[in-house]
Amino acid sequence: MKVLVVEDNDNLARSISAALEDTGFKAEVSRDGRSAEHCLELGAYDLLVLDLGLPELDGISLLRRLRQRQDTIPVLIISARDALDQRILGLEEGADDYLCKPFSLDEVAARAKALVRRAKQFGGETLCCGRLELQPDAMELRLDGDPVVLHRRELEVLEYLMINQGRLVSKGQIADRLSTTDDLVSHTAVETYVSRLRKKLGVDVGLKTVRGLGYLLDPQDAG
Repeated sequence: MKVLVVEDNDNLARSISAALEDTGFKAEVSRDGRSAEHCLELGAYDLLVLDLGLPELDGISLLRRLRQRQDTIPVLIISARDALDQRILGLEEGADDYLCKPFSLDEVAARAKALVRRAKQFGGETLCCGRLELQPDAMELRLDGDPVVLHRRELEVLEYLMINQGRLVSKGQIADRLSTTDDLVSHTAVETYVSRLRKKLGVDVGLKTVRGLGYLLDPQDAG
């Protein structure tokens, strides 16, 4: 599980990251809103831990931009702004939870895990794209109704492409999504997984390579 911690206080950012990594997350840190937005555009994260009082771009503005572009990443706000109207504003703009400073690092980790768990629970609906039907919870794929046997990594790549169907995704985004602290996925590995998918699924499922940019699963050309 990957988390982006957006906090401009170095000591607090390190403490939160360490607490999250102790519970199984792979944590990255951004210290201002602009760089955080850039990270979220390029990378794939399971959770955003967001301070509101940020330089460059404040937390509420970053959250608003995320939700305006239909990004559904779970967001846990951590803020010294404990006024009720600030908490209501954060939740109305699309945050999933809100913690006021000072807080326990154990509580941050517990709420983070709960948000990711809830996102996976409600994100388990069957994914469909043309002739493909994937059940994420069971990691079972069907092509024209018939089961297709794929290795775990191939299924994970296909799941990410199906979630983002109709949108171009880079090798870096796929590698970032699949990588963990103990198991880093290279761009070459991503190429291999996509090649295997093509061989197993055939050429008419809408999986396209955009040279130099990445891959596109096109629902308009998926048979």
